[in-house]
Amino acid sequence: MGGITEVDVAAAIGRIDEIIIREIVRTGATRPELRRALALAKGPGDLAADSALPPRMQRLVDLLAVTLPEQGPPNRRHAAMKGIDRAA
Repeated sequence: MGGITEVDVAAAIGRIDEIIIREIVRTGATRPELRRALALAKGPGDLAADSALPPRMQRLVDLLAVTLPEQGPPNRRHAAMKGIDRAA
């Protein structure tokens, strides 16, 4: 199965910043990985369990948590922002 496209990302999460879409596509994630990361970003989340994710999944969750800030808990948003800073 190939990686996701910009169309896949937009279909999964709606209209968001183009830079975030490109970063998500750049991870090379598959559609199932995108769905799982989206569920983790939206859910209440366990930060300890999230830290055990493979790097690509953690990056996806971080990007999605920043994209969907009103749905994620404040601690995850803060952690996601740190991840963005590290990647820049």
